[in-house]
Amino acid sequence: MKQAILVVAFGTTVAEARQHNIDSVVAYIQQQFPSYDVSLAFSSRIIVKRLREQGVTIPTEEGALEQLIEAGYEHIYVQPLHFTGGEEFDKLKNNILSHEGAGQLKTLRVGRPLVYYMGQEEHPNDYEIFIKECIEPLNISKDDGLLLVGHGGLSSGNSSYGNLQFQLIRLGHTNVRVGVLENYPYVEDVAMPWEWLDGKRPNKIYIHPLLLVMGDHAQNDLFGDEEDSVINELRGAGYEVEAMRQGLGEYKSVQALFAQHVQDLIDDKYGKRSKHRPAIPTIK
Repeated sequence: MKQAILVVAFGTTVAEARQHNIDSVVAYIQQQFPSYDVSLAFSSRIIVKRLREQGVTIPTEEGALEQLIEAGYEHIYVQPLHFTGGEEFDKLKNNILSHEGAGQLKTLRVGRPLVYYMGQEEHPNDYEIFIKECIEPLNISKDDGLLLVGHGGLSSGNSSYGNLQFQLIRLGHTNVRVGVLENYPYVEDVAMPWEWLDGKRPNKIYIHPLLLVMGDHAQNDLFGDEEDSVINELRGAGYEVEAMRQGLGEYKSVQALFAQHVQDLIDDKYGKRSKHRPAIPTIK
């Protein structure tokens, strides 16, 4: 029986970020699932093209999947490394599942991003798990602030950032704010002035990417030298600021969460209809 795990990231052209933030996750998953062949693909066509121009060949998710199908794999599990379920995830899922039944395929499934389920019925609360496993261990003092900055997007998946903020507040983390680079909530909406939520001015604000990789967005939009970078806007507003230059992918806790999502995918743990819902009647 030939079985494979295809790990799919959006991608990056920054070699160091690829090594520390993407390859590290792939290596961890391979370690946890030694009986599976584990490979990597990027979903960004622009990044794949630029890498090929540099002599680096990483396939798209469709190219990688087609290679696995041609090689006779019967069971393929695709695990995205997206932060949340937005437009990019939906596109990836559609691209993958369009190959169902091809070749000798018996199983083709797509896993969920880092935060997806919200504790509905028997499903896990991925947001609370992420907070407990990844944010709280950063040990930011209550006298300081932590600003998490994600990418953001135009689809309904963008609401995930607001849900993460709500759950942080519900858990008592009023010194942690969530903003995005594209779409709402922008950094200026949640961090300037910082005191809008609880009236407290932090001694220092730590900025951490809510991004898998320390790629171009993190290096330039968050920590760049331009006046409109996040770090310089906060400094311009009079705050003491410190950069936390780690992509999520280099944390063992994040690697472990993605590995758990792979296990859930293999077990088809959340792929079946909820036990709390009535069976769908057969009607013609």
